[in-house]
Formats: sequence, structure tokens, C-alpha cells
Amino acid sequence: MTNYWRDVIMLSDNQATLNQVFTSVLEQLAFMFAETTEESEPEIDGAGIVQTRMGFRGPYHGHMELIVPRNMCEELAANVLGLEPDDEMVLRAPFDALKELLNVTCGNVLTTLAGEDPIFDLSIPTVEQHEPDQWAVFRSREDTLFVLVDDFPVLLYLEYGEPT
Repeated sequence: MTNYWRDVIMLSDNQATLNQVFTSVLEQLAFMFAETTEESEPEIDGAGIVQTRMGFRGPYHGHMELIVPRNMCEELAANVLGLEPDDEMVLRAPFDALKELLNVTCGNVLTTLAGEDPIFDLSIPTVEQHEPDQWAVFRSREDTLFVLVDDFPVLLYLEYGEPT
């Protein structure tokens, strides 16, 4: 058994779904690669972290979050646009690619969970910047998926349930 499949089997069902979908979307959209890791305290530089979040309503209600180091945003945007990280277009809107990555991941996760037929109402992704010490707060939530994307630590969180 390869290390990849061994790591995926050890994840919860939510984390395994997130991992599978996120990895696929990331590779196709940004030509970046994710790997699961046991590292608990990654190095987050002084630039801080960025959280993007979007909600959804339909057969399931909830939200999804993607939390990355601030310095990953330009590299992600550059890869999505096919430009250099210091290109003016990348620097003008460094969070747009992050929001699109979350949007596509969320849509694909919902399709994986609920199938092709159900319709979901998705909110527009929002972005919020945080100090580096907030990483531990986000990391401590149950069922948070922690992966490395080209050596950048990344957190994915999915909260969903049936409407009440």
C-alpha cells in the first residue's frame, strides 16, 4: 500500500472526502500538489494567514473554509493565471485565486456527498486575514484537514448537516 493511501485511510470520512477532492481540484486548477502530514506545528511566517469561507444551503447546510499562509496566495494566483508571482495582475488581486479554489472545491465536495441532482445555493467566498497565532485555533477544530501544498501548510474545514 502506498503512503498516500495509507494516510487517506487514517483520515475521518469528512477529511478523506476533502483530501480527495481538494487534491484533485488543486492539481487541475493550480498545478500544485497536496500531501497529508502529521506535522502539528508548522512554521507560519510573520505575514500571517488568510481564511476564505463560503456557506451553502440545500439538502445539506453548512460552510467550508480554506486557511493558508499569506505568502502562499501570490504563488497560487500566479499558477492559476500562468504568470510569475510578482506580476502586477497577481499582486493586484492575490486572494481571487484562493476564493476560486475554495468555490470549486466546495462545489465538488457537495457533488461528491449529495450526488449530481441536488441543487445548492452557495454564498460568495469571503476573505479574512489573521495573525499567525490564529493558526492553532483553526487547527484545533475537530475534523480539520491539514495538508502540505508545495510545502505550504493548509487547513480545510467542512461543517455540514441536514437542515433543521
